[in-house]
Amino acid sequence: MDKRSAPRTSDETNLVALEAHKDTTRDQLRAKRRQLGATERQRQAAALARHLVPWLDVNAPRKTLTCFLSYGAEPPTGELLDTLHVGGYRIYVPVCEPARQLSWVRWYPGVEMERSAVAPINEPVGERYGVELMGEIDVVLVPAQAVDEAGDRLGQGGGYYDRFISAMNERAGSGAITQGPKLLSMVFEHEFMSAGSFPVEEFDQRVDAVVTALGVRNLTD
Repeated sequence: MDKRSAPRTSDETNLVALEAHKDTTRDQLRAKRRQLGATERQRQAAALARHLVPWLDVNAPRKTLTCFLSYGAEPPTGELLDTLHVGGYRIYVPVCEPARQLSWVRWYPGVEMERSAVAPINEPVGERYGVELMGEIDVVLVPAQAVDEAGDRLGQGGGYYDRFISAMNERAGSGAITQGPKLLSMVFEHEFMSAGSFPVEEFDQRVDAVVTALGVRNLTD
């Protein structure tokens, strides 16, 4: 029998249904982000930063972190990046690699940018670092469409951060990283939800904390 015409198993059918549910949830959340409007997104981002910076002062003793460059209707990170740079933080941002992997490049105001080879975004130019860099990083700011009270995160669907966090955890488990960074997601107020509000798969990686315009919430003991 042609494998392409073979009937799906119940597990395969459930997985397809779960992925469709996640895609629908993402679409709904993206629409809500757009409906907020640029002014409200910027207001919440500014309030979010006012909570985040003091939290980083306590939780990032080496003043090293990663932060994503916001895109579209994501919580804006431009002013936050400038504030952290002025505050003496050493900042790295993600660069998309083939096979949906991430590497990391140092960011600073005025860094040269170029179009990504694998994604429709601009990325900084510079030396690229792999997961081994995480031994030097205090906090990773993880983008999310939503986060729930259990620490589960709904991402954009590409799996870049899930693969990266999984690789980082493997290195930590082997002792290659002695102290991994805290993982914190930045979302709008309505995107921090009760546990079970969106579908989660085994591959999806949890975060340790979430920050919204209302404050920082630690999600792990």
